[in-house]
Amino acid sequence: MDTTEGTTTDDLTPQEARERLARAEEADRRRGGDRRVHGLATAGFGLLMGGYLTLSRLGQGTRWETPLMAAYAALLVLLTLWQSRATRSWPRRARVVCFTGLGGTLVLFMAGVMTFNYREHQRELAGLATGEDPLLLVLAGVLAALPMVLAGIVVRRGTRA
Repeated sequence: MDTTEGTTTDDLTPQEARERLARAEEADRRRGGDRRVHGLATAGFGLLMGGYLTLSRLGQGTRWETPLMAAYAALLVLLTLWQSRATRSWPRRARVVCFTGLGGTLVLFMAGVMTFNYREHQRELAGLATGEDPLLLVLAGVLAALPMVLAGIVVRRGTRA
């Protein structure tokens, strides 16, 4: 017999046991929903960053430059609001996985920005056109998004016990 503080396990009525089991099942269902939301949001943030890397370079110097930045900022805010309102908690190890993915995406994003800036400057010095190859821009966007997309998949699947 368990005699720790509070009720003992022998003192539970069948009704109390059913209520506890129902609460535990509800909490488990919520955690699954939280994993889904955090996983989708993490992957979404990565896709937004990769897409912005590509589209900002394609729209550079055009009339689309400002609307692209505004759309990017608005989508980030909306995704953040959805994630924070749709969840009650962070699943186990989800923060570490998400922040690791974010770190990888930020490093690759900045590497892409610096590489494109360097290539643009070199082309200007050589007197060549400064436009970047669209396929290279898409590849850079996909690579930049990859760490957060993978982190989102890991968070969504959860840990295996």
